[in-house]
Amino acid sequence: GRADRIKAYTIATSVFGRDVSFDPHVDSIVRIEAGRLRRTLERYYLTGGQQEPLQLVIPKGSYAPVVIEARAERSDEAVNASSKSALAQGGPVILIEQFEQDGDSAANPNFASGLTRSLAVRLTRFTSMRVYMRWAPAGEADVPQVQPDYILRGSAALTDERLQVETVLIKAGTGQMVWADSYQAKPVMSELFALKSEIADTVARELAQPYGIIFIDKAKDSEGEPPSQLTSYSCVLYFYKYGKTFDRLLVEPVRQCLERTIVADPNYAEAFACLSLVYSNIQRFRHNVVPLDFDPSERALELANHAIELAPNSSWSHYARSVAYWFANDVSASLASLETGRRLNPNDMTILAELGQRYAFLMEWEKAVPLLDEAFARKPAQPGGYRIGMFLYHLAQGRFEHALNEARRVLAPHVLYGHVAVAIAAAELGRRHEDAEAVERILTIDPDYGNRAVADLESRNLHAYLIERILVGLKKAA
Repeated sequence: GRADRIKAYTIATSVFGRDVSFDPHVDSIVRIEAGRLRRTLERYYLTGGQQEPLQLVIPKGSYAPVVIEARAERSDEAVNASSKSALAQGGPVILIEQFEQDGDSAANPNFASGLTRSLAVRLTRFTSMRVYMRWAPAGEADVPQVQPDYILRGSAALTDERLQVETVLIKAGTGQMVWADSYQAKPVMSELFALKSEIADTVARELAQPYGIIFIDKAKDSEGEPPSQLTSYSCVLYFYKYGKTFDRLLVEPVRQCLERTIVADPNYAEAFACLSLVYSNIQRFRHNVVPLDFDPSERALELANHAIELAPNSSWSHYARSVAYWFANDVSASLASLETGRRLNPNDMTILAELGQRYAFLMEWEKAVPLLDEAFARKPAQPGGYRIGMFLYHLAQGRFEHALNEARRVLAPHVLYGHVAVAIAAAELGRRHEDAEAVERILTIDPDYGNRAVADLESRNLHAYLIERILVGLKKAA
């Protein structure tokens, strides 16, 4: 009942003889020895302690031990039940049924089945969900032994004059139609493959992205639940809610929810990635959380690396690592991680927007602007923080009206950078009332920002010319 006393300071002074001036950021003895102890315990339970019914675990980021039940041999029935439970905890399960092909299919008899496969490939790249396929028509054999959350089905009508694809997403438990859309085009035989790919990309982006159709629907299921009672997947959804505006009032309950999740579901890669992003945000937005006895930037990189170990093909894990690298000022490694995430899942518009934002900070406009334009065109519900990249682009070109329009669309009231952007653009345009309001919000969030603006902008790897333009704008502000 005294786990809250097991902190780095207590261990350092009680076990390792350090005096009252001990600082865990300067002296890493506790973190190093805790790491050795974790590895020793892991080796023991893999070798001589394999038969132990109970195991001691020291979760990363904590020094308080946790007692867990060792994995026992289970019957097939128990394993199947456990698997279904894990799927429910780890994210939604999507069952794709073979699309029906209508019309004269003599010229392209396999168009519908090819579209079904393309959809499966693209949805599987979103590793936050589990994707299954049923090749036989609905109601017949070849039914995967899984209880889906959603069923995706559709049809493709192909004639010499017209291609029409209709898709519907149905909630498996209730039969409720969650989403439906149709796509029409004049078929050119030499372009059918490209059309099929384009339709599959569009459906995948609509359904599976963060803040997409499935996210919105699943978020309703946990609406109103206290964070302490959320399931693992609901904790991830809670993170996405926080990530929309970076509300500082949410960061601590989100952090605690995800910390519980990675202990309960140690193979849930997306939870590790999201928790990594939380610690990166604690560093970059100066979020106030309970006192931490470890460096949040080190913890962010450690969690992201572990997420990649768990799921090497998860674009979101590489995204988390890129953010950790960026705020460790390793720009090349950060960009490389983002490019890897982009290759793994070209339909994740968050990664596209993040990459565009990073290139904007570096003033590589020929890369930044097309990426940001595409990300917002394909996903209008993108978090508004990515508007900062386009604000910087217009600011650098002296287009202050355009810069102000972008700044107003940031919509992150608890983070000062949108207000900084509004203050600068409004001051340049002589709009003193709007300028003064933005300055008041900046000072409410960080009264000392004027004294640390240069160091802050440099820590974010902004190009020197952009820092200069921002400082000029801030001096003009009220």
